[in-house]
Amino acid sequence: MKSGTVPGPRSKAVRVLVVSDNPVSRIGFRSLLGAAPSVDVVGSGTVERSIVGVRVHRPDVVLLEASPPPPDGIARLARSGTRIVVVTAEQHPLVLVQAVTAGAHGCLVYGHFEPQALADVLVAAARGESSLSRPAVTALVRWVHDGGGPRPDPGLTAREVEILELIAAGLTNREIARRLVITEKTVKNHAHQIYKRLGAAGREHAAARWLELNSATGEEPDRS
Repeated sequence: MKSGTVPGPRSKAVRVLVVSDNPVSRIGFRSLLGAAPSVDVVGSGTVERSIVGVRVHRPDVVLLEASPPPPDGIARLARSGTRIVVVTAEQHPLVLVQAVTAGAHGCLVYGHFEPQALADVLVAAARGESSLSRPAVTALVRWVHDGGGPRPDPGLTAREVEILELIAAGLTNREIARRLVITEKTVKNHAHQIYKRLGAAGREHAAARWLELNSATGEEPDRS
């Protein structure tokens, strides 16, 4: 099976390569995913050997356990065209920032997902879909608010930035409307304009772009 092919029946389960510098974690993930019929763990190895592992095993997705400092493997794997799902600890937002900016298809935080949820994220990544868990987004938003990165400047108005921050925090349109005391239709209109300005396909993509801009730009935005 070629890397990136879309899974079908059980015989074509998503091929996953587990990458971690911790041997206990590698064993743990193999065991955790062993009962998931939609996933087939085809190999495991260290971050340093991850590119070799991709060439040998030709996985659909790499499950990468990452801890600070963020491993160069995230960028290397992304450049290879391999789809990546990153798992890290909640107190390591910089790892999540690098994962998002490198193009990871999924980000999960330890202690906030069940085995089936992990398998579902891997399957979604194999289809090219992105999955940012709410705890991951929360950790990233907290990092930005604590001064970890500057605000984006994609030409958004002050209200659009306000709504985008709430979208990135995981709030629904209805929750945002209640928070800002505006109608849900107004939120939808603003969201549509935000997606257009960011070149985003939807909420998760917009949140990822917002985090990417926060980590990359060094200028204050025009919020007029």
